[in-house]
Amino acid sequence: MGRTEEVAAIDAFLAQASQDGAALVVTGEAGMGKSTLLQAAAIQATERWGAHVRRVSGAQFEQQLSYSGLHQLLLADATDPAAELMTLPDAHRGALEAALGLRVGAAPDRLLLTSATLALLRRLSADAPVLLVIDDLHWLDRASAGALSLVARRLAGSRVGMLLAQRSGTETFFDRAAVPELRLAPLDDDAAMDLVRVLHPGLHPSVRHRIVSEAGGNPLALSELRRGITAAQGSGADALPATLVLSDRLRGIFAARVSALPSPTRRLLLLAALDDGAQAGTALMRVIAASDVDLEPAESSGLVSVDRRHHRVVFAHPLTRAAVVDLASPPERRAAHRRLAQLAEDADVQALHLAEAALGPDETVASTLVGVAERALDRGDGVRAVSLLLRAHELSVRPQDRAERLADAAFIGAHVTGALTGAGTLLERRRAEHPDVARTLQSATAAAAHLLNQDGDIDTAHAILVGALDTTPPNETHRRGVEDAIVTLMTVCSFGGRVELWAAFDDAVRRFEPLLSEPVRIAATTFADPVRSTPEQLRRLHDLVEALDGRSSPIRVVELAQARWYVGDVPRAPLEHVVDGASTGGTVALGAQALVMLAVDAFFSGSWDEAGALADRAVATCEEHGYALLLWGARLPGMLLAAARADTAYLDVAHARMRQWALPRNALAVRTFTAYADGLAALSQARYRDAFEAYRSISEPGTFPPHEQVTTWMVMDLVEAAVHSGDLDAARAHVDAAARARIPELSARSRFLWLAAAALAADDAGYKNRFEELVEDPSSAQWPFALARLELAYGERLRRDRAMRRARPHLERARQRFTALAATPWSERADAMLRATGPTRRVGAGRAQELTAQELEIARLAASGLSNRQIGEQLFLSPRTVGAHLYRVFPKLGITSRAALRDALTARGH
Repeated sequence: MGRTEEVAAIDAFLAQASQDGAALVVTGEAGMGKSTLLQAAAIQATERWGAHVRRVSGAQFEQQLSYSGLHQLLLADATDPAAELMTLPDAHRGALEAALGLRVGAAPDRLLLTSATLALLRRLSADAPVLLVIDDLHWLDRASAGALSLVARRLAGSRVGMLLAQRSGTETFFDRAAVPELRLAPLDDDAAMDLVRVLHPGLHPSVRHRIVSEAGGNPLALSELRRGITAAQGSGADALPATLVLSDRLRGIFAARVSALPSPTRRLLLLAALDDGAQAGTALMRVIAASDVDLEPAESSGLVSVDRRHHRVVFAHPLTRAAVVDLASPPERRAAHRRLAQLAEDADVQALHLAEAALGPDETVASTLVGVAERALDRGDGVRAVSLLLRAHELSVRPQDRAERLADAAFIGAHVTGALTGAGTLLERRRAEHPDVARTLQSATAAAAHLLNQDGDIDTAHAILVGALDTTPPNETHRRGVEDAIVTLMTVCSFGGRVELWAAFDDAVRRFEPLLSEPVRIAATTFADPVRSTPEQLRRLHDLVEALDGRSSPIRVVELAQARWYVGDVPRAPLEHVVDGASTGGTVALGAQALVMLAVDAFFSGSWDEAGALADRAVATCEEHGYALLLWGARLPGMLLAAARADTAYLDVAHARMRQWALPRNALAVRTFTAYADGLAALSQARYRDAFEAYRSISEPGTFPPHEQVTTWMVMDLVEAAVHSGDLDAARAHVDAAARARIPELSARSRFLWLAAAALAADDAGYKNRFEELVEDPSSAQWPFALARLELAYGERLRRDRAMRRARPHLERARQRFTALAATPWSERADAMLRATGPTRRVGAGRAQELTAQELEIARLAASGLSNRQIGEQLFLSPRTVGAHLYRVFPKLGITSRAALRDALTARGH
C-alpha cells in the first residue's frame, strides 16, 4: 500500500531483466517494507514471466562463513543441484563445487567463480527467466557479496535479474556502484492511514491517527504499534500513554542505538522526550547547557538534533523518542516529570507533569487537570480532554468526584469524539467502581447519550434526563453538566417528534436559563421551535455566527449551526473546518453532525453532487461509530436527492431502514422526515394530491404547530402542492399564516421560499409582477432547484394565458437548471411544456452560447478539479456565486455535470 511508484519501478525492472538482464538494489530504513516488496516482485516474476526464483537472506551469524550466501542462493531452491552443475564445463563445475563446499579443494579464483556462476544462471534461464532475490544484503558474507557484485555487472544479454535489498546506513561488501538504486521512503499519511485501517479495523480514529503519527511512515511500526494498545485504549475507553509501547521487534530496531548511549545522555534525552514541546523548552535548554553532560553522543549517532533557535530537541524519528521513554524505568520517568514540572512556567503544563509524577491521589492536581480538560475540549481536542479526565479520576480523593469525572469522560466520548463503545465501557466502570454513589447529572447525560444509540428508547432517555435535571439545583457549580443535559434533552425531544416531550424541556430551559450559554439559550427556540424565533434572537444569532473563525471551538460552531439549522443558512466555512478537524478523531461525533448539516444545506443551494458526497460520508461515519440515532438523520439528504429525482426505489429502502430502527424506539420524528421526503417525491412525479396529503400530515395549511421544526423548510412545497391540487384557499391561507409567523424574517432562504409561495398562490391579476420580481433577482440563483420550479410554474401560467413567447425563456431556463441538477422528471416536464408552447430551439442545437470571461475562468478551474470553495478563494467570490455561475455554464456547454467540463471546454478550443 502506498507504493505505486515503487511497484511500477519493480515491474519495469522485471520486464528488462526477463529480456536483457538487470540488477536493482532496494534501500530503506529498517521496517520500511523492503522484504515485502521483494516478495511481491518474486510473485510477479513467477506469475507473469514464469521465472525461476532463487532466494537468499543475509544473516548475521553466517557473515563469517565464506560463500554461505552463494550456497543458499544457488542450491537451496534447486530441484536437482547436482544435475544443474553437471551441465557446466569441468572448470566451472569445479570452481562452484569448491566454493559451495561440495568437494574439498583450494579456494577458487574469483573471476573463474564469477564466470561459473554466470554460466550456471544462463543455462537455468534457457527455458525461463531467472530472478535472484537477495534480502538483507548488509549481512551477506564477504565472499558471496564480492562474487555477486561481479555477477551483477555482467548480466547484460542474459535473462537473469538480480534484486537486492539493503538497510540504509549500513555497509556491505557488495559493490553497488554500477547497480541502480530504488529507495523506499516513509509512507505518506494517507497511505499510512489506509494501511492501519486494513491491519487494525475497529480502532477509534484518534488511535489510528496516533499510530500514524508515531510510526513516522514506517510500515513495520504501523503494524506493530497496535500490540501495545489495550482493547479499552483502542475503543477510546482508556487513555493512551504519552508514548506508545514498543513491541519486541520495534524495540530491537529503535532501542538498540539509544541503549548504547551513556546513561547521563539518556537522562537528558528522557527530559526532552517527556517534554515533547510542552513549553518547558527554554528552561530545558538551559539545563542542558549548564549540565556537565551534553547531547553530543546522541547528535553524533543521528538520533536527535538540537534546534537552538526554537529551544527544543528534535528526535530523528518519533519512535526514537518512544524508545527513550520505553528504556527508562518508572522511577526514572517520574523523576523526569518532577524535574519538568519545576521547569515549566505554564500552570497547565506543570499540572500535567505533576500528574504523571504522582504515585497516589492528589485532589489539587486532579482539579487542575479537569480545568485543562475543559480548555482542551474548547479547542476541539476531545481525545485529550477524555485522557485528562481519566487521569483526574485516578487522582481524585472523593468517590463522588471519581464518579463524576468518569461520567464526564463518557459524555465527551459519546457526544464529541465518537467513541460510543468506549463511553459504554466508562459507564460500566463508573457503576462497578462506585455502586454506592447516586447517579449524577453527568452520568445521567452520558447514559442517555449512550442509550439513544444502543437498544434504548426515546422515552427512557427522556425520563433519565428530566429526572436528573429535576434533582439538580440551579447553581453555578452545575453549569457545564446542566448545559450538556439540556442539549442532549433537546436532541431527544427533536427525534422523539412529539409535542408532549418538549414541555419538560421548556421548563428546564426556564429554570436553568442563567446557567446556559447564549448559543444554547437561542437554540432552545430557533432549533427547538424555529417558528417562534424572535427578531432579537435572530439578530444575535447572526452576530454570533459572524464572529466564528478558524479558532472557534468545534462545539460552539456546531451549537450555532444547530441554532440556524431550521431557520436556514448554516455557517458553511466553520462547519467545514469542524469536518476537517474530525478527520484526526478528536471530534468525530461533531464532524458527523456537521456533515449532515452541510449536506442538507448543499441540497437547498443546488450543489447536489456535493450534497450526495457529504451525505455518504455522514452515513459512513455514523455506521462506523455506531451512531444509530444520527444515522437516520444522516439519510435525510440522500432521501431529498432521491425524492427530487423521483428515485422511489431508493426512498423505499431508506424508509424501511429508518422506520425499522426508529419506530420501536418511539423516535416518531421519522414520520415527519419521511413525509417531507414523500411530499417532494410526489411533487417530482406530478402527484400533487399525494404531495398535499403528505405535507398536511406534518401540519395543516395555515398552521405552524409548536415544535414542528421542519415546517419552516416546506412553505413553498406545501403551497405548490395545494395550488396544483386546486386548493387555492389552502395555499393562500398558508402564505398568510407564514407571514404572520414571520417566516420571511428567519433567513434569506426562508424569505425567498415564502416569496416563491406567494407568487405561486397569487391571483391572475398580480402573479406576473410577483414572478418577474423573483426570477429576475440575481440573488434567487442561490437556490436553483426552487428557482427552476418557480420558472416552470410561471411558464405554465403564461402558456395557459396564451403568452407563448413570454413563457418560452422561463421554461427554457427551468429546463436548463433541472438538467444541470440531473432532476430528470422535472426537466422532462419543462421540456414537454416548452414543446407545448410551439416551435423552439434547444440551447446547443445551433450555435453554442458563448461564455463570459468570468464564466470561462470558473469553468476552467472547476474542470481542473477545484471545489466551489477553492475557486471562490482564488477569485474572491463566495462559493454560492461560483455555483450560480456554473449553473449558467452547464447549459451553455450542453452538459449536465462537472465531469464533462474538461471535454466540453476542449471541444470549444478553451
